[in-house]
Amino acid sequence: MASSTRNSSSRRLNLVQFVAIIAAIALVSTLLGALAAGFALPAAGAGGAIIKAVPATFRELPSDMEVIEPAEESRMLNSDGNVVARFFAERRTVVQSEQIAPIMKNAIIAIEDRRFYTHHGIDPDGMARALVNNLTSGDTQGASTITQQYVKNMLLEKGLQAGDQDLIDEATEFSAERKLREARYAIALETKLTKDEILTGYLNLATFGVNLYGVEAASRTYFSKSAADLTPAEAALLAGTVQQPSLFDPLVNPEESQNRRNVVLGEMREEGFITQAEYNEAVATPIEEMLNPSYAVAGCGGAGSAAYFCRFAIETFLADETFGADRAEREHLLNTGGLTLRTSLSRQDQDAAVAAVNGRVPVGDGSGLNVALSSVVPQNGYIVAMAQNTPYGPATEANPTATEVSFNADSAHGGGMGFQAGSTFKMFTLVQWFYESRSAYEVVGGRGNTFPNGSFKCGGQPIYTEPWSPGESNQGKAGAYSVLDATRLSVNQAFGDMATKVDFCQIFERAKAMGITDPEGNTVLTVPGNIIGSSEVTPLELTAAYGTLANHGTLCSPMALLEVEDRDGTILKTYQPECASAIDSTVAKQVTNVLYKAYQSQPYQIGRPYAGKSGTTDENSSVWFVGFTPQLSTAIWAGVADNPMRPGQNLMINGEYFDYLYGGPFLGHTWANYMVNALEGQEVQGFEDVFIGNRPVAQPVQRANTATAQQGAATQDAATPDTPETNTGG
Repeated sequence: MASSTRNSSSRRLNLVQFVAIIAAIALVSTLLGALAAGFALPAAGAGGAIIKAVPATFRELPSDMEVIEPAEESRMLNSDGNVVARFFAERRTVVQSEQIAPIMKNAIIAIEDRRFYTHHGIDPDGMARALVNNLTSGDTQGASTITQQYVKNMLLEKGLQAGDQDLIDEATEFSAERKLREARYAIALETKLTKDEILTGYLNLATFGVNLYGVEAASRTYFSKSAADLTPAEAALLAGTVQQPSLFDPLVNPEESQNRRNVVLGEMREEGFITQAEYNEAVATPIEEMLNPSYAVAGCGGAGSAAYFCRFAIETFLADETFGADRAEREHLLNTGGLTLRTSLSRQDQDAAVAAVNGRVPVGDGSGLNVALSSVVPQNGYIVAMAQNTPYGPATEANPTATEVSFNADSAHGGGMGFQAGSTFKMFTLVQWFYESRSAYEVVGGRGNTFPNGSFKCGGQPIYTEPWSPGESNQGKAGAYSVLDATRLSVNQAFGDMATKVDFCQIFERAKAMGITDPEGNTVLTVPGNIIGSSEVTPLELTAAYGTLANHGTLCSPMALLEVEDRDGTILKTYQPECASAIDSTVAKQVTNVLYKAYQSQPYQIGRPYAGKSGTTDENSSVWFVGFTPQLSTAIWAGVADNPMRPGQNLMINGEYFDYLYGGPFLGHTWANYMVNALEGQEVQGFEDVFIGNRPVAQPVQRANTATAQQGAATQDAATPDTPETNTGG
């Protein structure tokens, strides 16, 4: 923490000096009221005479105090303008005078400073009585006016915001010097601010309970309503807490709080702020009937099912030098600056995502299986939903499935390295296939299931690879297929053959252009197993890559944070979509057509055209379904996040037994349920029909068991029965 040099005026006073100062202050207050302006003038006339009557010790005290903005909670909003999460060191929402009920102002005046509107910052009689008592006895007695309390709270707030322990100590020490300093400031403050400005400032600064600062935060916490709508009983309860916030916190000590409330109500009645009838009604109300608590957890832990989306957005904020020189400075601004963070999160889509994910595998399911879903608007990269079936937070004995790691995002946004992509990676071979002007009806495969060294070429030249034999989820997939059928059935050996017919290295370069890289941002390792998904990818990356197809070849990087405003509504930064051409538009449309045709006959339909691809990795350990419409791209993954190679076999999941997990059958319906709900109300759009090759006059001759293989594939994974890998995809 920073340190500061204490003012020399903090020296100790003897009782004679102190009483003389109090008498002089009383004289000043009586004759001239707010005398701070006079202190700054030459000693002339009546003002000068009075100033001369004030002991030098008091005149030496500073009178020009900076009125600072108090620390205020920041809020993250979804696209509907609803609060997703709050960030605060001190829970406080600053409000204007008109946003505080008049009865609340009267309640605090009645119990804290009944002469507030008639004094000029200090109450000399009360101050002298209290301070002489405190100096001459073991008891403490308070007589600070609301203005003095405002000064004290502001000095404390200044120290807290600066992280200066010396300032904090000065603001809270029990000493005559502190009281005199507050008095000097209070007299000066009343020459600068109106009574209502002082009262409003005080009500925004004061403590009303455990980590509750300001009347608005207290009102919303205790009663779930704005301070503008407080009743006399509620106002009295809040006003009563400021004397000892912990003792009179109604959620902690309801009996003490109720007794204190009744004391305040009595003072309000004596001052004429409420009638006898209102008093009787209020004191007869049990405190339990008044309370309607609304608890707020600071940070993304308070975002509920949107916590992982929140983490993604906050990591974007904390990495941005716009908001401070380093992460600590940005965190401080976030927790004290009263910022508004506007995001892309759609409440409709997020609700649909949570329902889909937990409907497939509930939180805490005995299978231990994790599910994660990311959904992005292809045209701008806006993340509209992000869900996974885990509670957000550190794992505990009572909550062992909790985690702060996002299964959807990369490490820079609170996630990890991702999971093996399986057959979803085959899309990139299709991209290169059409780049080289080949046909979707060309026959591929049927050359066996082994690819020796030299099978693959880069720039027309053979490259060295280990001999490679991809496995298949259904051994009946041997034989030749059209590219369209090879995609529909997700035939590994056919895609291996396709990779020998194109520039092998360019498959991975296309993937990189579409946002799929290794953890260092480099091209995925150029080895045969990776063309069918042995490399890791996050759901969010895969969502964006497939969204590139929906966006006619333009990749828009996923983004969550759209705009940041300060407490006054001034825009500090607007985030623009980061979009760039990744692949040729016609190629994107051709691949889309293949993926659309591959899924037309599948049981998981959404009432509108879509294109997609499923994936299953070796031992069925990770399964995927990725699909898109023109308006929305979504990826869903299932596996075991902390044991990604655990076989997905012989599992009881959500009351249903699965001998093997496959991407299409296990996740296709879940993906479809989400898309139906997320796209509800949006226009039904189709895909542009483009040339994908000349249809052959006759279908290729296939092995005799191909029909059997196709029938079995339809029941397993339909469009992509996905293949366990020998480091393969599926």
